[in-house]
Amino acid sequence: MPENAAIYIGDPSVIGTKLFRQLEGVRSHTGLSQDESATGLGFELAAGRIAMNFMSEGIMAEHLQGFCGYAEHVISNKDRLIYAVSRIQHTRLVLGCVIEPGFDDEGKIQDFLFQFNSLVNGLLFLGDTIFDYDGEALGGPLAEQS
Repeated sequence: MPENAAIYIGDPSVIGTKLFRQLEGVRSHTGLSQDESATGLGFELAAGRIAMNFMSEGIMAEHLQGFCGYAEHVISNKDRLIYAVSRIQHTRLVLGCVIEPGFDDEGKIQDFLFQFNSLVNGLLFLGDTIFDYDGEALGGPLAEQS
């Protein structure tokens, strides 16, 4: 069964061939499109496939507002919350990730998502937890465990 994650990016101009060459474990990558419009990115790894779908501008503002609300709910440290909300508010591209067949037992898919997020200086939403570009859990169930 497919699983999901999301990556929030402030500067989408970093996405391109230079970035793709830095990613480990990629067998192939492709652009996703519909009716001549780019709709996302696809990555084939040994452990599975990841489709990273571009969130449309029409729904992004409302989504980001809701994500700020979620951050307020799961981040209790005031300074960390201000930082996270600022990062969310400055997001210009959201990648909705569909992982097939799902996360692997060895953690290769998860490692790929963290590496991608680090290279784009993003925020990663995975396992109901918000992770910073450096992998630090800012808030959510996995932050509470660390």
